[in-house]
Amino acid sequence: MSKYSFNLSSDLYLRDPLSSDKGKAILREGAPLILKTGLEAFNARKLAEAASLTEATVYKYFANKQKLLQYYFQLYWTWLEQQIKVFTAVEDDPHQRLLKAVRILSEMPAVAADPGLVSKGVLRKLVVQEGAKAYHHAEVDADNAKKLFAAYKSVTGLLAEMILAVDKDHPYPYSLSTTLLEMSHSLEFYRDHLPSLTDFPLDQDQAKLTGFLVHIVNRSITNKPKNDK
Repeated sequence: MSKYSFNLSSDLYLRDPLSSDKGKAILREGAPLILKTGLEAFNARKLAEAASLTEATVYKYFANKQKLLQYYFQLYWTWLEQQIKVFTAVEDDPHQRLLKAVRILSEMPAVAADPGLVSKGVLRKLVVQEGAKAYHHAEVDADNAKKLFAAYKSVTGLLAEMILAVDKDHPYPYSLSTTLLEMSHSLEFYRDHLPSLTDFPLDQDQAKLTGFLVHIVNRSITNKPKNDK
């Protein structure tokens, strides 16, 4: 799907959608359709029509729409982790490396080139709009046991390591990391749909959101270099 390699959990699908043109059509049409209809109104029949397939064919690849959403969810975080590793590798200073990672969380998907089947912009919008539904459901513990959220946890761990590299005595590296990940998406959603919950209700500039996340990091870290923004 791009120059990066993706090895997603086989528990997400019945048949690897990347193994055939029909599976790829499902992936290509599924994400924008979920965005258009919302997960609740989305179903296999609508997806089959959009992909010019039969409903039965859709079910050969994914057991239900929840698994398809989780496929996109895992794909997004797998891709984003690779982006963070690639684009922060050039930073020698630990604090600047952490801030670069925070900026990538907020801004990179919007400016990166499309990978092909599913654009990174669509993946970003999907996670912002519907991503929480990938794990806010009754079967979350069973899905967690199958490691369906491993990619999300891996990004959390990567950021936590960066936080500790700057402030080795930080008491809450994983909590801060999770907060940054969640806010980078939830505040974008609030800004666009519930703007009074943010401090930039009329401003669609992503830099404002990024600046807030950087502010949170700098306020939380106690031994960052002075005058370092």
